[in-house]
Amino acid sequence: MKYDLIIVGMGPAGITAAIYAKRSGLNVLVLEKSMPGGLLNYMDNIDNYPGEVNISGSDLAFKMFEHLKSLKVDYKFKNVERIILEDNLKKVIISDDEYYFTKTVIIATGRTPKKLGLANEEELFGKGISSCAICDGPLYKDQVVAVVGGGNSAVSEAIYLSNTCEKVYVIHRRESLRADDKLVKCLDKKNNIEIIYNSNITAIDKENGRIKSITINDKDKIDIACLFTYIGFVPMTSFVNTLNILDDNGYILVDNNYETKVKGIYAIGDIIKKDIYQIITSCGEGAIAAINASKYIESE
Repeated sequence: MKYDLIIVGMGPAGITAAIYAKRSGLNVLVLEKSMPGGLLNYMDNIDNYPGEVNISGSDLAFKMFEHLKSLKVDYKFKNVERIILEDNLKKVIISDDEYYFTKTVIIATGRTPKKLGLANEEELFGKGISSCAICDGPLYKDQVVAVVGGGNSAVSEAIYLSNTCEKVYVIHRRESLRADDKLVKCLDKKNNIEIIYNSNITAIDKENGRIKSITINDKDKIDIACLFTYIGFVPMTSFVNTLNILDDNGYILVDNNYETKVKGIYAIGDIIKKDIYQIITSCGEGAIAAINASKYIESE
């Protein structure tokens, strides 16, 4: 079957794109390999999404999915192996025996945080372990938190957290931070940030289903309310690595219309290289990409 648009990924960006595409009259298919909402499902509380004073990530994901279904958008829970160009169409391949043709594609597969590889880590993600201080930091006002990492993201988020949290530990495996000098100088001015150099988190302890403490170098235990991990992300782009649309770190490069260098292929959400990774910005990107995909189809 041939579609006007296939969206790969059903997080906030992909769902929003699907809603706008359907309302534009496009024949659209959404493909998702796991569950609607993506990383939303691992966020404990969200209090910065308009219209929702406070909502769990899983509940917001459910509401978005219900909105998509109410419009009778075609969707399938399938893993996309690769996308290739064939004549004037894009061929989205699930397996050797299953594939779909489409005029346009929107890639919204997101990224996944790199893990420390410790026991309890997967279980506690969204329950005291986070990879987004802007998203979750306000939930830990006047509490003790820790940030692991030493780059620009870790230092920036530690500074952000220090404005609301009682104390912020920065745990870094090396003897000096890798962040820019300007950020390090700003961090040094904060009297409630303590940097622990040459250290690794070797254990994560829980209590009542939430994080309770971390152990440093197998000996020192620190009680914390949340651990923010900033050791990097892995973009989910392996299925498009033959299209020559990635940067050196595996993120997809797009223009102001969220179109890649391949005409008719767009990318949105956490899969693209950008400065701000938020639910609301991903939704905006989804709307813009869907509208531009519709314009592309009309022009063709």
